[in-house]
Amino acid sequence: MMGGGEALALVMLLIFPVLLTGLPIAFALLFVSVVWFILTGSDPTIAPSNMFWFLNKTELLSIPFFILAADILGRSRATDDLVAAADLLFGRLRGGLALVTMLSTIVFSAISGSSVATALAIGRVMIPKLIEAGYERRFSVGLVAAGGGLGIMIPPSVPLIIYATVAEVSVASVFLAAIGPGLLIGLVFCAYVTIMGDRLRDPASSIATETDDDEPRPPKAVVLLRALPVVALPFLILGGIYSGLFTPGQAAAVSVGYATTLAFTLYRSPAMPSLWTMTADAGRLSAAILIIMAATSVFGYIITQERIPSQFAEIMGAIGVSAVVFILMVNGLLLFLGCFLEIISVILITLPIFKPMLAELGIDPIHFAIIMILNMELAVITPPIGMNLFVISSISKTPIVKVFRGTLPFVGILLVMLILVSYSESIALFSLRLLE
Repeated sequence: MMGGGEALALVMLLIFPVLLTGLPIAFALLFVSVVWFILTGSDPTIAPSNMFWFLNKTELLSIPFFILAADILGRSRATDDLVAAADLLFGRLRGGLALVTMLSTIVFSAISGSSVATALAIGRVMIPKLIEAGYERRFSVGLVAAGGGLGIMIPPSVPLIIYATVAEVSVASVFLAAIGPGLLIGLVFCAYVTIMGDRLRDPASSIATETDDDEPRPPKAVVLLRALPVVALPFLILGGIYSGLFTPGQAAAVSVGYATTLAFTLYRSPAMPSLWTMTADAGRLSAAILIIMAATSVFGYIITQERIPSQFAEIMGAIGVSAVVFILMVNGLLLFLGCFLEIISVILITLPIFKPMLAELGIDPIHFAIIMILNMELAVITPPIGMNLFVISSISKTPIVKVFRGTLPFVGILLVMLILVSYSESIALFSLRLLE
């Protein structure tokens, strides 16, 4: 029989070779978790009961609904019309197509509530166009993978809903607070792709220019009007939540109804699959995500059993750290855990431990929400379990390592933004104070 700490250390060393075998992430995590149970002599039936407990949450119903809404709009002409409107307004600027991609990602983030759904919907449309236009493949896939992370920062966001539930704060207040930092990060991303886009593009590509003046175009007013219903969806969702008309879960269901109506009327495409097919596809993707989340909950149980987060909190309490040092150490822990655990698992494992210390150190829990979710935005593009890396790798047929290399400049930007948000409450909460 091996001690829990020794078994956990062995499991942490084992997880990387297991992932390199090509075993799906969920099953790799379950495999190493079972190894821990065997080595420590713990009851292995804890694993399935823990998975059931984790998945038996009404908040998680938002995930398949938001994914389905994003998938329906992504497979109809909605995404194309959104991109066309963005191209009309910004396509002739420097780094035009890259800028259009990022702007489209920002708008879609306010629709999907999920980083994966955002990366998937925009990536399907824009990655082939970026590569055809001569942009480096690494830059193209990295742009969409990193931009998709805004899906968990810009409301509606499933992780924000879960944070608000656990921290016992208002979902509407957390949403209002997240709008500002989310849009600020998006604007910084836009500035980067505007500056770097043309430098990472081959002018001798098959598409010499990003627009073709010889191709007949619909009137500008028509292009903008066709995109308007898509842009209106975030206002419908957030307006309904803030007005108390429906809950976040109901908002996700409403978004499906709205998206379905638009997709099969205004944005209907001959190539669009049936609603049944899209529902099945969204169901498979949702199931894959939820299985990974359930598997990480077992791994999270092990980490909790070994009292790693608790010991971290006890050490900080014993040495009497200040709020500045506390936030620094929390950021370090969250960045580390984000490499190995699904983001919702990280929130559920760590927030109950951090919550008592927030009041003691005078840290606003809504400010802490922005810090935690920004850390999780980094997690979705951080190996080995960065979900956006796997999604973009799959749809673009690009190795995960290359996708990650493409995200590195954006990781640098996010780290700078994390420092600013962590130590400037005025930056983190400016939209809450402006709109509340």
